[in-house]
Amino acid sequence: MAKTMTIIWRSGSMMAMDVNVATKLAAAALKKGYMVKMFGYGEGITAVKKGQAPKRFPNVGDDLVELAEAGAEISLCETCYAARGFHRGEEIEGVKIGSLTNNLFRFVSESDRLVTIAR
Repeated sequence: MAKTMTIIWRSGSMMAMDVNVATKLAAAALKKGYMVKMFGYGEGITAVKKGQAPKRFPNVGDDLVELAEAGAEISLCETCYAARGFHRGEEIEGVKIGSLTNNLFRFVSESDRLVTIAR
């Protein structure tokens, strides 16, 4: 059975390079045969907004879409999403709107490795 890694991020997509680090780690883990689960909360939810076109930052939204297509399970905190004025349908393809108590708890309980990337 494949090992599972959960990566939690909570920094915004253009606040720092945290989400970029998370996506690179996730890609490397997938290549090594890990099942990957990712969870964004707090300001981290900004990384999944559709239509972002940063000029001086990597487009982590594109990276997250690629990770979802490669089999990573990506979820967000619904409370954090709503609190920042986002509405369902504004997120990129492959991301699920979830919760700390359901999705994150399940991700952590199913994982062999847990990494939190935050400021």
